[in-house]
Amino acid sequence: MAQEDFDTKFRAAWLVLSRTCASSIAPEATYQAWFAHYLISQFGIDRVAREPIFKYTGFESTYRGRFTGGEIKLDAVVTRTPGIVLPHYIYRGTEGSGVETLQELAIISELKVSSTQGGGLDRTEVSRDFWKLSLLLHEAERRGYSVPLAYVCVLDNHPRRRYNVNHPTGSRLVKDPHDPRVNLLHYSAHDADQVEGLHK
Repeated sequence: MAQEDFDTKFRAAWLVLSRTCASSIAPEATYQAWFAHYLISQFGIDRVAREPIFKYTGFESTYRGRFTGGEIKLDAVVTRTPGIVLPHYIYRGTEGSGVETLQELAIISELKVSSTQGGGLDRTEVSRDFWKLSLLLHEAERRGYSVPLAYVCVLDNHPRRRYNVNHPTGSRLVKDPHDPRVNLLHYSAHDADQVEGLHK
């Protein structure tokens, strides 16, 4: 049996979301629901989940210091095999942190949509998504788990303010880099001649 191409399927779902929904103006949670719909079309309903929560206070990565509150959650995840078993982290595994769930995840992802914020996307907020995924990748690797694929998806569809992902000015990622295994998927509704809008 051929190995499943998680990357290609995820990118296909992202591209459909971007092309279909870029002209819409809606709350971020609505875009997240739409994205889950397109992920389900690629992977099946029993492999896609939203907002699993992890308690990171016991993690050892230096990325831990970039967050407050003790918990992080993810916008969308895809499991390696069919079956969603994601109770609250207190009831997942022996540590009560939810970290064991990382063994079951093929993909972890965050979604940012510029039109959901009046002034456009904040660079520090986008950077925080990169750090969040980096934190989980480091913890999975430290424990000897298979490291999931990780994506920060940026849909640039603000009607007035374009989000330039290549502009370093003011970006926290210049000063505090992220794990290079976290992929950026960017689609700009401002590029009329854009074909794919995917940047790895």
